[in-house]
Amino acid sequence: MQRNFMIIAGAILLALIVIGQSMFIVRQDRQAIVLRFGEFVRVINPPGADEPGLYFKTPFVESVVIYDRRNLGLTLGGQAYVASDQERLIVDAMVRWQIADARRFYQSAFTEQGGGDRLEVFTEAAMRRALGAATSNDIISGRRAELMQQIENDLNASAATELGVRVIDVRIRQADLPDETRERVYERMRSERQQVAGRIRAEGERDAAIIRATAQEQSERLRGEGEGERARIFASAYGRDPEFAAFYRSMRAYDTALDVGTPIVVPPDSDFFRYMQRRRAQ
Repeated sequence: MQRNFMIIAGAILLALIVIGQSMFIVRQDRQAIVLRFGEFVRVINPPGADEPGLYFKTPFVESVVIYDRRNLGLTLGGQAYVASDQERLIVDAMVRWQIADARRFYQSAFTEQGGGDRLEVFTEAAMRRALGAATSNDIISGRRAELMQQIENDLNASAATELGVRVIDVRIRQADLPDETRERVYERMRSERQQVAGRIRAEGERDAAIIRATAQEQSERLRGEGEGERARIFASAYGRDPEFAAFYRSMRAYDTALDVGTPIVVPPDSDFFRYMQRRRAQ
């Protein structure tokens, strides 16, 4: 009786082990590859598919390797690079990547940690190619977005074929000069900006001089035209009444020659009142 019980218990335990070895679950955020004696058989729930659920495999013959199908992160901190102007920069970067071809990834990296390590080597090489052809000013601010896109394209051309991954984004989070060279480079940048500012000021002063000269020329021309028109009007008025014209010129002469408040004595029969007396007599 006891012996039969042991046999039944052993059979149940063996059945449970076989069942456990026959079933596996693939989550929504995971993908799996099935191997038969270490050789690839199939991939389940790769990126772009919708195949999560319960699956079966041949026990003790087939094995399953689970990979993440979400975006993974890789951080490169404090990496030193030399720009095209021979300035040394300390760069922090981040790479977002995804396992796109699980079969190739398994064959080339085996584990996610191994794939991240190999991708880091590819990233460092791509960054050296891109940053080594750019100036320090371009890396710090001028062309950073363009350089990040260039590195991403380079990685997708190399790492995708070699590792079976897809690089989604590359970000240069920080690019700084080492402490020992920062002040020297900043001084050079300030000098360059001062030269640009001086050139712009010189061009502005030149343009201002041209505008002033043009305005003065137009002012002189308009003043001359006004004086000519004024002379013509006076000439026309003087021609109509020469006597009044003579009187008006005398008044203008007095107004110009005598200061304000200067006392003068003019007799009633002087030439000063001759015009008014004649007008009264008429």
